[in-house]
Formats: sequence, C-alpha cells, structure tokens
Amino acid sequence: MKKNRLYALILAAVVTTSVSAGCLGRKKSTTSSEPRPTRAADDERSQVDLSSMGSNVINGEIGTMVSENDTDFTLNAVIDPGLRDDSAKFIYFDITLRNNTDKEYELSTLNNFYIELPAGTKLYSEVRTQLYAGNHFKDDKYFVDPFTIPSNGQFSGIIGGFILNEDMNDFNVCFFPTGKDPNNKTTVIKYKITADNITAPDAEVLK
Repeated sequence: MKKNRLYALILAAVVTTSVSAGCLGRKKSTTSSEPRPTRAADDERSQVDLSSMGSNVINGEIGTMVSENDTDFTLNAVIDPGLRDDSAKFIYFDITLRNNTDKEYELSTLNNFYIELPAGTKLYSEVRTQLYAGNHFKDDKYFVDPFTIPSNGQFSGIIGGFILNEDMNDFNVCFFPTGKDPNNKTTVIKYKITADNITAPDAEVLK
C-alpha cells in the first residue's frame, strides 16, 4: 500500500513537473498554494472558517507532548538529511501522534503542517521531498501522505518534507490538530525552531 502511494507520487511528479524520481531538478523553492484538506466523511467535515483559522495558538516545545482535540502530539525532531539542491535544503519532521477517539482518520503533511518564516510567509510540503525520502529513508520509518492514525492508537514516524533556503534556520513548525475533521483548523500548535534544533537523521532510519 505504502509503495503504491509512493509510485503514484512519482508518476504525478513526472507528469506535472517533468522531474524524474532519479533527478531532483534545479527548481527553486516557491510558496505552495493553500492546501486542500484530506478525505473525511461528509458528516465529519465542518465548513471552512478562514476567519478563525489558527486563532488559537498553542506554543509547543520539541520533545514535549501537547494535548488538543483528542490528540496527543509530540514533535520529536526537525531533520535535515544534508541534501543541498540549488542553495536549498530539505526538512522533515519526526513526530508521535496519539488518537484518543474510537475512529481512525487520515492526516497529511500538506493539510496539517506548514512552516512559518520570520516574515510571516507560509511554506507547504512539496512532492520532491517525498521522492527523495522514499529513496533514502527506510519504508518503516518514513511515511508518505496521507498517513493513517488508528483509533485509540498511536502513529510514529518521519513525515514531510519542506524546501527552505540553505541559510534559513529560524522558523516555526506549525501543526493543525484537526482530528477526524480536516477543516477544523481553529487551533494551531507552533514550535519555534533555531539552528540548534535541526538535527541529522539517525543512521537507523537511512537505507
């Protein structure tokens, strides 16, 4: 199942960006458009309220669990695998997330996460980073979009990623704990990241 998702991503990238899985290309990083929500049953999806999106900000710390919306979330690490492509770098998140409800649901990097730069610019995940991760991270450590959070269960793994300028080391990692309703984005958990918080991946996660 996971490999099929990765193959679908590779095919989409080839068709839409003319970038093959074996070549990252020389495209500069750009800010993606506002992401679409992941799938959810109609009776679980609320109306999008842009006026309240992110109005409730919770400041988190790396390695410390934050509980919100029946979700226990921990940002374990911000990972830089060392790739440099046209003065840009790829960034990934190591997370642990527990679903405290009796229904499983899907989350995605695109809908639930973004990076906020000091000037307020928001960066969303890019397919090229998932192609790279699929080739360099072990299949049981890295998860492509979307990823399933089991009912009354836990998800742990590496997700992403994002493309930043090589010298950008100060930013916020932001997470919407939407739960089963992908449009529920009133609350956002923010983590202030500096160069000291960015780490190389452990050898055990690499192929």
